[in-house]
Amino acid sequence: MKPVSLIIFFAVFIGILTPDLFTDGMFLDGTTYAVVSRNLAEGNGTFWNLHFSNTVMSHFIEHPPLAIFLESLSFKLFGDTIYSERLYSLFTAILSAFLMLLIYKQLNENKHEVSPVSILFIWISFPLVNWTYPNNMLENTMTVFILIASLFIFKSFTYKRILMLVLAGFALSAALLSKGLPALYVWSIVFFYFLIFRKINFKRVVFDTSLLVASTAFPIVILFVFSEEAKEMLSSYFNHQVMGSINNVVTVNNRFYILGSLLQQMIIFAVITLILIIVSSVKKIKIRFDSINLKYSLFFLLFSLSGVIPIMISLKQRSFYIFPVLPFLALSLYFFFIDIIKNLRFILNFFKKKFFTLVSLIIAVSVIFLIFIFAGKPGRDVETIKLVHKLAEVIPEETTVTISKNLYKDWALHSYLQRYGKISISDNIESNYFLTADSLKIDSSYQEIKLNLPPYLLFKKKNL
Repeated sequence: MKPVSLIIFFAVFIGILTPDLFTDGMFLDGTTYAVVSRNLAEGNGTFWNLHFSNTVMSHFIEHPPLAIFLESLSFKLFGDTIYSERLYSLFTAILSAFLMLLIYKQLNENKHEVSPVSILFIWISFPLVNWTYPNNMLENTMTVFILIASLFIFKSFTYKRILMLVLAGFALSAALLSKGLPALYVWSIVFFYFLIFRKINFKRVVFDTSLLVASTAFPIVILFVFSEEAKEMLSSYFNHQVMGSINNVVTVNNRFYILGSLLQQMIIFAVITLILIIVSSVKKIKIRFDSINLKYSLFFLLFSLSGVIPIMISLKQRSFYIFPVLPFLALSLYFFFIDIIKNLRFILNFFKKKFFTLVSLIIAVSVIFLIFIFAGKPGRDVETIKLVHKLAEVIPEETTVTISKNLYKDWALHSYLQRYGKISISDNIESNYFLTADSLKIDSSYQEIKLNLPPYLLFKKKNL
């Protein structure tokens, strides 16, 4: 694993993320998590009683609290700036990349001529990787714990079996407390290892999986027994978010939507593979696949699918739900891909060390340049962010603003007002400020504050 290859990877990766990672504005969910994390860092809410705003989700039970707590540490370190959530997301990305390489090193039985850093380049070719990190999703943190758990399980096949499985279970508990039940697909690792490699017997599969399940459940059970706050919060989350989503929430018309999302992630890889196969045919090079590589490829593919197929139970599906399986899908594609590359040796010979060093330097300088260009500039929701910054200039923090019905369902407005102004909004509470985007007749006790941002109109009580 050449250091220069890692330098190139991280330069390319940060370069790809830069336009979105350092710009102003995120997907609604990510902005919401940043708000709750910031509030927790400032003492507004507790670990088991998270807080979004005074009028909406004052008791935030939408997700378990661990990922939000960890992100709140970034706010304590860097303060209330948009770079707090961005740097935290970047940290989880870098940590995930190193964990993927550690998993490869743990399993590698052949000395491959193709650098394992290629795994990371396959990973960042997935569009979701380049979307999820800049948008501050909880999956970023959950994936770190999933990779830690998986690494411990792979270590258990050769080293301190019981200890490694217990540690893996604890890591899975942390993943569970970060984003919930989707993390539990990791329980299938031992079974697929038995199925593909036949290096362990089925009796061991049953014992190891049972120990893994018990170790995952143990910290949760302890929390339920000894913490009434934890019991109440996690029970509310399960009933409201998990069961409510399965029974009541519909975001897609077809249960196979999530499988389509998985296939979409592999478009770039599929095109590159097709090109290489065509090149090998033209040059009349016969590609020979190593059996152990094919086994690893199949193993990681089945393991990835085990994290996707259960999502089909619900019609509440989003493409980013598959994000935690993408590191393993990248490993699957790598083990399939390396034999094609090895047989096309002229491709290997092209990438000499001097070439890598030059490319690394050029990309590193470009990344620094891009950061200065994009840092702090609106990347999405430009008009909403412009409005919010204007409102934050004239409305004091911790204020509740009455808002017209037609604006109330603009959930991005809720999140941005909290993120940038600590302003709560309501459509049924009379307050000193009133915001509208239509031609309502306003009570004479209000006077207009000029925003110069049509169609938005802001009013405040005359006696203020």
